[in-house]
Amino acid sequence: MLAIEDSIRDEINNDLDCTEASLRLMALRREMVELVQQRKIAGDDDRCPTVEERLKENYRSPAKRNGPLRARIVHR
Repeated sequence: MLAIEDSIRDEINNDLDCTEASLRLMALRREMVELVQQRKIAGDDDRCPTVEERLKENYRSPAKRNGPLRARIVHR
């Protein structure tokens, strides 16, 4: 989806028709909604995290997260 969104932005920035790419993107979004609905029907009641929750997640390894900060060495 991100690649199609980038393609749409490029087409708009170059004053080109982005109808075809936009229709593909809408079809992908429809498919995502259907997949989420199927997941709910199958009994999965876990909710998807919000954007805010995803941004707050820390993906750094514990060693880097708790390790000492390195000072930047400046050569003169």
